Amino acid sequence: MPVGTRVPWLYYYLRDIIPKVEVELDRLTELARLIEDRDLRAQALSSLKNKAFHCYGGSVLALLAPRSRWQDLIALITAFQTISDYLDNLCDRVGITDQQAFYRLHESMFAAAAPGEKLVDYYDLYGGMREAGYLSYLVLRCQSIIASLPGLQHVKPRVTQLIQHYTNLQALKHIPPEQRCFQLENYIHHQVENPLGFEWWEMAAATGSTLGMFALWSTAACPDCDQLTADRVFEAYFPWICGLHILLDYMIDQEEDIREGDLNFVSFYLHPEARWKALHKFTGQAMEQATNLPQPGLHTLVVTGLLAMYLSDAKVKAQGYSGSARELLQSAGSGNMALYHLCRAVRHMKKM
Repeated sequence: MPVGTRVPWLYYYLRDIIPKVEVELDRLTELARLIEDRDLRAQALSSLKNKAFHCYGGSVLALLAPRSRWQDLIALITAFQTISDYLDNLCDRVGITDQQAFYRLHESMFAAAAPGEKLVDYYDLYGGMREAGYLSYLVLRCQSIIASLPGLQHVKPRVTQLIQHYTNLQALKHIPPEQRCFQLENYIHHQVENPLGFEWWEMAAATGSTLGMFALWSTAACPDCDQLTADRVFEAYFPWICGLHILLDYMIDQEEDIREGDLNFVSFYLHPEARWKALHKFTGQAMEQATNLPQPGLHTLVVTGLLAMYLSDAKVKAQGYSGSARELLQSAGSGNMALYHLCRAVRHMKKM
């Protein structure tokens, strides 16, 4: 896909999307500062500060929607991604390893995607910590926007499926280390369809991305959304684009995850060469899938944007991956080095 077909989308993203994401994040930061519990407040603010790039990146998919709905989709993607990042912190950084507590927290994600679903106490198994308004605000914000999507009925079952996979991944990967690999592999083998014969950790990686949900909601914002289009978007994102997303994330986090004792899916490849070979496979298939979707220029921008964003991280050079990263970027087509340098500049400005 020639880079020229992606340029208008990149222009709109830089001009229209990023500033609106910043406004949304500022609003949520002010709300997070009001959380009564000190530990919950710290984790909410940490997720907004240190994982803001998830919101910036995911919000490119708002461009799939009609221009009149961009603001709504930006608000939806930012709110839902903030739920995801906040809950990831609560599962990962507070010292709680109760699987049922993790499932209860993630009921908020199901509720956020289901307009009209009543709120419950998502913290009731979470070590006595409580807050009165932050998580419930995020859930209700998502519900109100999702309810207005004209094609919601075409994407809702697929979104629910992705949330189910995501929730199970989050609950299982944060249980005690001696249990998590066995239980997660068992879950992937028995409850996640794998007709293409991926390794279990590759399917697990694909379940860890929210991009498929955002692509489906943005597609549902289009008045002409139909079931065929929704299914094609789902099949392109899961497992290919979502898998690429999370494998890149884990690839650059290997040293950090070793230090923290966190599960890292690329560690299951026997050799570094196998890891990069897998990334080339996912990149090639993700690009092919993207070019066959409606608005292919935007979907290919998502794929190349993932490559540029993750491979521009300073951790790539620090781990000696610069040469392999350059080869992967170039494999996705011409012009991607320019996108890579743009991401490096943005990282410098935003100190990401």
